Amino acid sequence: MNLFITLITILILLIILLAAALVLDLYMGWKVMRPRIRHSVPKTGSNHFHYFTNGHQLFQDMRQSIERAQSSIHLSFFIFHADEVGNEWLELLKKKAHEGVEVRLLVDTLASFALRKKRSELKAAGVSLAFSAKPTFPYTVYFLNQRNHRKMTIIDGTIGYFGGFNVSRDYIGRKPEMGPWHDNHLKVIGESVADLQHFFLEDWKKATHEDLVHEPVYFPKSETGPGELTLLATDGKQLDERFAEELARAQSSIIIGSPYFVPSSRLMQVLQDRLNHGIKLTILLPLKKDHGLVQPASYHYLEPLVKKGAKLFHFYQGFYHSKLFIIDRKRCYLGTANFDQRSLFWNGELSGFTEDQTVIRQVFDQLAKEIHLKSIPISYDQIKKRSPIEKIKTICSVWLSYFL
Repeated sequence: MNLFITLITILILLIILLAAALVLDLYMGWKVMRPRIRHSVPKTGSNHFHYFTNGHQLFQDMRQSIERAQSSIHLSFFIFHADEVGNEWLELLKKKAHEGVEVRLLVDTLASFALRKKRSELKAAGVSLAFSAKPTFPYTVYFLNQRNHRKMTIIDGTIGYFGGFNVSRDYIGRKPEMGPWHDNHLKVIGESVADLQHFFLEDWKKATHEDLVHEPVYFPKSETGPGELTLLATDGKQLDERFAEELARAQSSIIIGSPYFVPSSRLMQVLQDRLNHGIKLTILLPLKKDHGLVQPASYHYLEPLVKKGAKLFHFYQGFYHSKLFIIDRKRCYLGTANFDQRSLFWNGELSGFTEDQTVIRQVFDQLAKEIHLKSIPISYDQIKKRSPIEKIKTICSVWLSYFL
């Protein structure tokens, strides 16, 4: 009996020491590494746009652009699965490499870990594969939380894409338990393609130490277009302040669409202030969840907003994954960042801001369909009447908000 108690005591002490070591690693990483994060300068250019909300149509358009590539194909994704969808992409990339086109594929180390099995095959075919955001020692726990969540594609330095779609069967609705996938992506032709190229090559340099940022071959002369786009690439800094500045401009309405809703205290203050000034706030979130903690935590933030008059809708016909907001139907954000603290304070993200009325009308019209035809309203009473178990989940999950 005494031996058993001794063993249990030792086990508990080991668990406490391990937990303390993990917390210390995270804290020291934050103190030492966070001040070194670069300050990103917003880039604005004039462009032509094509807005996509359907994965099949987007992938078809991207494949056509890749087929026509003459010099370079640069792709960066958070998730790239070598399933039947991803393998089609890989075969096309190998084909283009065989034709003499430079092909570079950059994926997140953790989210696309299984793609390592394809490394030798791709290298032999002439495709350069690299993994970004690799955890290192010390500060391993800190680096594990820093993910490269950017998704962008640049073809010949003249055509660019960015947004919420990754590459797998999920993103064209082939995951039965999730249903149809609702997301968004923007095709860009114009001055902002050079900015996308720059962001990609900076990420490629960090992952491989290969410096191509100043090679003029990747930055051909670009055409201009009728719509302006401001791009901001962030790595856990600036985005909270930028979102707050954008939302604080609202004079009549704010519509937010996101798969996750775990805003910072700064964004909560802005949203509550706008509600206090009579601004209409509408929030669209998925009913289905792909993360066990995020949805329970979101109610901690949604409850006071809905109490003040915000309209909350849960999308139920599939999974909602778009990341966007519209301000006064005059300005909108779309990109890779979710409306959560992981995107604000940890991940590498790419955010686009535009006042192009054609894009805004397309974004608004799609949102209107998703809200009125494919979603259900959630009232304050429904939030308050959640089961005791669900309320306990919220209390427990909210403690981890900074990592959600």
